[in-house]
Amino acid sequence: MDELLFYVDQGGEEVGPRSDDALRTELRELTLDPDVRVRFAESTVWAPARAWATLAVSRTSGVPLARPVHANDVAAEGPPELLAAPAYILDMLLYVVFERDRAIGPIVGVELRKLYAEGKHRRAVVAVWGTEDWVAARRLFGETATDAEAAVSTASLHDLPLITPPFVVRMRCPTCLEIVPSTPPICPECDEPLDAVTSSHARSSSSGSIPDEPPNASFLRLHWRPLVTVGAIVALIMAGITLRYLAPGRFQGGERSAGATAHTTPGACEAKCWTGEACQSSVCVWQKPNGVAHVNEAPSVSGPFALPKDVSDALLLDRDRFAVALLSGIEVRSTNTGQSLDLVTEALQTRRIHRVGDSVYGIGPTHLSVLDAATMHVQKSIEMGTIIGDLTLGSGGRRALVSLPGAHAIAIFSTEFNAEIDRIRFGDDNVGPVGADDAGERALTTTGVLPVAGLNDAQGGAVYAFDPSRLGTAQDRVRASMLGNPVAVLMSPDGVTAWVVLRQKNAIAELAWLPSGGIRQEARLETCDQPEQVELVRKTRTAVVRCNRGRALEVFHLDRPALERHIALPGPASDMVITPDGEQAIVALPSDADGALAFVNLSSFEVEVVQLTAPPSRVRLAPDGTSVLALSDRVKSAWVLR
Repeated sequence: MDELLFYVDQGGEEVGPRSDDALRTELRELTLDPDVRVRFAESTVWAPARAWATLAVSRTSGVPLARPVHANDVAAEGPPELLAAPAYILDMLLYVVFERDRAIGPIVGVELRKLYAEGKHRRAVVAVWGTEDWVAARRLFGETATDAEAAVSTASLHDLPLITPPFVVRMRCPTCLEIVPSTPPICPECDEPLDAVTSSHARSSSSGSIPDEPPNASFLRLHWRPLVTVGAIVALIMAGITLRYLAPGRFQGGERSAGATAHTTPGACEAKCWTGEACQSSVCVWQKPNGVAHVNEAPSVSGPFALPKDVSDALLLDRDRFAVALLSGIEVRSTNTGQSLDLVTEALQTRRIHRVGDSVYGIGPTHLSVLDAATMHVQKSIEMGTIIGDLTLGSGGRRALVSLPGAHAIAIFSTEFNAEIDRIRFGDDNVGPVGADDAGERALTTTGVLPVAGLNDAQGGAVYAFDPSRLGTAQDRVRASMLGNPVAVLMSPDGVTAWVVLRQKNAIAELAWLPSGGIRQEARLETCDQPEQVELVRKTRTAVVRCNRGRALEVFHLDRPALERHIALPGPASDMVITPDGEQAIVALPSDADGALAFVNLSSFEVEVVQLTAPPSRVRLAPDGTSVLALSDRVKSAWVLR
C-alpha cells in the first residue's frame, strides 16, 4: 500500500515530509492538533489537518461548521493557491457548503464535485473545513454558472441550523488501514470505530472495544459495585439476626389464656373481636366482606332441570354454571338452560362436592379429586385408603378437615398445596361432623349421625377436642361423653366457646374450653323438635338452629346463651344455608306432593316462601350469595333462583 506524504507547518517552519499513517496516529493520540496546517507534498495548498479526508479526523467532533455572516465575506476570486490546485487535490479536501441560509458538511471534495455535476449546490459558496475563506462553488467545481447564481442572500444569516445530509465517502480506517466507506460508524473490516479522535480523550491503539473496561484492570476495579451491594445486603440480614437474638424474651413462646390480662387503651373493646370485626367505640362491629350479597326478595326461578338418576350432590360454581356429582364423574351444566356443558370423567364415583377457595373438591368413596373452579380441570387425585365422610373448612379456608369414619380419624388438608398434612386418630369411635375456630388451633368432632327416616336416634355419643395445628402424636385427644346423638357442632371464631346440637334430646349444649385443653358443658338450652343443623351468623353473633320435625328455625345469642327468636316454617326443613352477608337464611321445605324454599330475613325475621314443582332436599349458595340452587333427591331435578 503506497503512502501519502505531507508537510506540517510548525511555528512557521515546514517539517516533513511525513506519511499519512504517521500523521493519522498522532491525530488519534492527540499529539498533533487537528487545526495545524498541513499540505500535500505534491501541492502548495495549505489546509488544517482536519480538512484532509485521508487523515480521517472525526467529522462529529471539533470546531462547529463555519458560516458567512454577510455576503461581503465571500471572496470574489477565493484563495489563489486553492483556485490553482489540480482537481485531484481539491477532491481530497473536506468542505463546508453554505446555501439557502444553511451550512452543511463537512463534505469531501470528490462527492461535492459529483453533486455539482448533478445540478446541486450551483448557487452555494464553500470553504475548506476549519477555515473561513469562502469562495463560490462554481470556481472550484465548475465554470458553467454565472456570477449572479453565486450571489448569497444577506438576510437571515445569523443563528441558522446545521443540517448534515447523508453521503457516501470512502476513507482509510485508522485501525486496520483499509479503504472503507465512511458512512457506517464501525469499520466493516475490523469492527472498530472509524472516528480517530473523540471529544473527551484519545483512544489507545492497544485498548479494547469496550470503553468501560480499562486495559489491565483488576477484578475489584471491574466488580466493586456488585460486591458492595452484596455486602450491604448481608450486613442488613446479619444485623436483623443479631437484634432478634438479643431481643428480650426471645425464647418465650406466646401463651393463649382466656384469663391473661391485657393492656387496654381508652376506647378499646373489652373482649377480643372476631375475624372480620373492627373495634368501634368500644364495641366490636362486623365488617361486611366486599362483593357479597343475598338473594332478592322476589327471585326469578330457572328450572326444573332434569338430572341423571345417579346424581348425589350439586354445587353452584358461579351465576352461569353448576356442577352435579355422578357415578361417571362431575358434570358441568348451565344455570340458564340446564344443558350439559362438560363431563369430568377423571373424577369418577363422586358423591359430594365442596367449594374450597378457587378449587372444587369432589369426594368419592375412598378418593378425593381436586379441580380448578374456573376450568373444572382435575389438578390432583388423592387416594385416602378408607371411606370418606364429609369435609369442613377451617382456619380461614387454609385448612380442610376431612372426616374418615372407617379409619376413626380426621385428615388435615392444606388447601394451599392440596395435600394431606396429618391424620389424627380417635380410638374406636366413628367421628363425623367437625367444627373449628378461625385460628385453626381448636376444633371439635362428634360421633353423632342423622338416622335413616323412620329409625330412632342413637342414645349415646361423644365429643372430641383436638388441635388441628399440631401433629397427632404431639397432642391429647380429649373425649367428653355427650348423650343425645350430637349431630352438629359450632365453634366460635375466637375458639373460646362451642355449641353442640343434640338431636335426640332436642337441645343445644354450650361447651367451654378448660386450661388443660379439655371441654366442659356449661349450659343446655331446649330447642324445637329434632334439631339437625346449626349455622353461625357473624353479623349478629348468633347461631341459627334448623329443626326438621319441629318445622322451625331458632335463633340463639352466643354472647349470652339465650333464645332470641322462634321462626315457624310451613313444613319440615331438610337443609339450610346462610348468605355470606348475614342477611338471609334459605331453607329447603320438602313435602309429599310439592315443595318450596323459605327465604328468612335475619333482621326482621320475616319468611317468604317460593313454591317449586317438586320437593327440594338440599340448597347450595353461589360464592357471592346472589343465587341459590335447590336439588331434589326424589325426582332428580334442580332449580336455580336469583
